[in-house]
Amino acid sequence: MRRLGIIGLLWLGLPLSASAVDEKGLDLEPPVVMPKPAPVGELFRYHFATGSNVLPFSMTEKLALGGYVGSDITQEVESHLKGKGNNRAGLYQQFSLVIYPLRSRFDGGALRTSSVPQSSVSPKKVALNAISVRSVQSVGAKFSDDAYRLVFRGNGYYRGQTLDVGNNQFQVLGYNALDFRFDAEVKFQVSLLQATSFSRLQTGNMSLFTSASGDSLAFNGRFYSQGVNGNPWLQKGMGLAVGFDKMLKIKGLGTFKQAGRTHYLYLGVKDFGFIYMPKVAVQSRGYVWDASMQGLSVAGESSTKMVGLKQAVVNAKELQLSNWFGNQRDSAISRLQIQEQTRSGTVLTPFALYADLTNFKVKGQFFSMNVTYLNVPGYRVSGRLSWEKTWMPEGEQKWTYLSLSPYLAMGGFDTYDLGCAVNFETPIQHLGKTFFRVDFRGLEAWVMPNKQHGAGLSAAMIFKL
Repeated sequence: MRRLGIIGLLWLGLPLSASAVDEKGLDLEPPVVMPKPAPVGELFRYHFATGSNVLPFSMTEKLALGGYVGSDITQEVESHLKGKGNNRAGLYQQFSLVIYPLRSRFDGGALRTSSVPQSSVSPKKVALNAISVRSVQSVGAKFSDDAYRLVFRGNGYYRGQTLDVGNNQFQVLGYNALDFRFDAEVKFQVSLLQATSFSRLQTGNMSLFTSASGDSLAFNGRFYSQGVNGNPWLQKGMGLAVGFDKMLKIKGLGTFKQAGRTHYLYLGVKDFGFIYMPKVAVQSRGYVWDASMQGLSVAGESSTKMVGLKQAVVNAKELQLSNWFGNQRDSAISRLQIQEQTRSGTVLTPFALYADLTNFKVKGQFFSMNVTYLNVPGYRVSGRLSWEKTWMPEGEQKWTYLSLSPYLAMGGFDTYDLGCAVNFETPIQHLGKTFFRVDFRGLEAWVMPNKQHGAGLSAAMIFKL
């Protein structure tokens, strides 16, 4: 993880943490397509995905899970950088487990919240459907070419040159959630959040010159870093989020309308909310902050001057930026006039917005389309087109439904992804009909991890209600 110093960069060894991507595109609990749309309830779901428009999957996987990133890979990536501020990368991981109701789930598979038959409950009445716990980690970054060079290759490769690090963003946000799912005319969810990790870094107009002999640096620009990772568990932050999803029936257009086709449009918001953090360590240069110590957004910018840093004795081993700054930390902090403070404030959650159109028939084949936005730095609006092939059992079988959904996704953290989701339904004794879903995202990256950019895996176990 030494190289993940994405931004141990010039923040002088400031502590950063990395913890390891769309309602549907990221697969944050996508609506499940069934032969006849019916309400479903998950027992558990796990999802993990990485993406980038420049970093290969083999590299992002090692950064997320640990492992050595060789110089051959970092040098190869350098030749494919996208220009100032156009490089991006991200990571999303989620695990969820239903904790209520458990008893009724093992009673013939029926999910009830009371002894009143569901058919007699008014659809306008709000009823608690389920309670679940979740763990979420998100990482997002937007970075310049020279920021990549500095972080992953070190300044020793660029002696006698100025690296135009420029403007960059990096954020890690992790939290646990307690979700309360309600049924009414619109299904909605209320979540209590507890932060587990938070690091944020931003730079502006940053540059770094390394002398030809490597014994001095000239630094200019502004930056700030924020983090709660050294705080006790209960002091990292608490928050609240809401979400909803609604299914709309839409009659087909043109020939689809004449054929009596009905499409299903799912609209949803996931985890829209905030987390209040009472104690955030902030270090900055070149920014103005509200004097009340409230708020995590800067109030303005202050002028900065080029600062020279010189080391009398240098050896080749210390030309790496992290070693150089580590040995000169006290002197560097003093000369750069770095401001240190503890602030409080709120951060937005990595919420997702999505629209999903299913049951779309073209020339006898069924398709679905999705558009998703995820509020994480470096993420772009993504689109997804999938083809659906369904098989029903002939005669008496131990399974009742099988579907295969290959798809093409564009945008997000990545440029494009080929994927395939498998949905399988089977009756299980004492559980009723049980639905399993596995989604392999970024098949091209699984096959060629050193060439392609993003990949992921999602798995879920689902019950019909």
